[in-house]
Amino acid sequence: MKKLLVLILVLVFASSAFAASETVNVGLLTELNITEAEFNAYMDAALKAGLWTVFTEDENSRTANFVFYDTLVALQLGLNKGQVDEIDVPEVVGRYILTANDNCKIAAMSLMSNPLMLALGFKDTKAELRDKVNAALKAMKEDNTLALLIVKYLNGPDFIMTRPIEFAKFDGAETIKVAVTGDLPPIDFIAPDGVPAGFNTAILAEIAKRLKVNLELVNIDANARAAALASERADVVLWFKVYQGAENQPDIPAGVILSDPYYSWDKFMHIKLKDK
Repeated sequence: MKKLLVLILVLVFASSAFAASETVNVGLLTELNITEAEFNAYMDAALKAGLWTVFTEDENSRTANFVFYDTLVALQLGLNKGQVDEIDVPEVVGRYILTANDNCKIAAMSLMSNPLMLALGFKDTKAELRDKVNAALKAMKEDNTLALLIVKYLNGPDFIMTRPIEFAKFDGAETIKVAVTGDLPPIDFIAPDGVPAGFNTAILAEIAKRLKVNLELVNIDANARAAALASERADVVLWFKVYQGAENQPDIPAGVILSDPYYSWDKFMHIKLKDK
């Protein structure tokens, strides 16, 4: 049996009570290194342990059946077509979806006791680059730049920012290829014109300026993160999720190393259509 920390890690998309009456199909973005069946088995065991707090719009108990979708677009289409009853996303992503879609509403919220951490992923042969990025992130935390970017792009009144972010250019400098998915707006966001924007892009621009390197952004699907690193299509991949101090990371494949975390969230939102 896998360690309890593994069970805790896969909790993150759960926000239903499991005592019994109806079964609710819940869509979520695909987790790497775990099948839907394995994920649901973990959820069944872990949710019964009561390792988080859930707040629903009514008192009805439900059993959740989790369904994977490879992209946010596919996830939302699954909801709109009735393939799933709800979708489960981080709270800030939920706020973005509700702002952009007036046909949706909150079905449930969950509060995790152990926040989820966002980091950058690298191929394990890129430890030197990872260490440089960590140094830049440390400096950004110490001089308050990171906190200001979090407020501006995630917590402020204008958190949906679609205008492109400019990268500094350094003649003759190394070019770092960074993969973005657009599947966690406004964290990992691609504007309607196809240009990456939002919080992670702003983080990358600041890191590149401090390291004096040039950035090339590569668009990928979220489930292609590991493949992009392995094939060296990208040097850095966004949207890795890691619990602080967790020994096992099911979503992180072998051969991938992580930067220090730079953003965390402990609230998750279930969204359903208003007429559901």
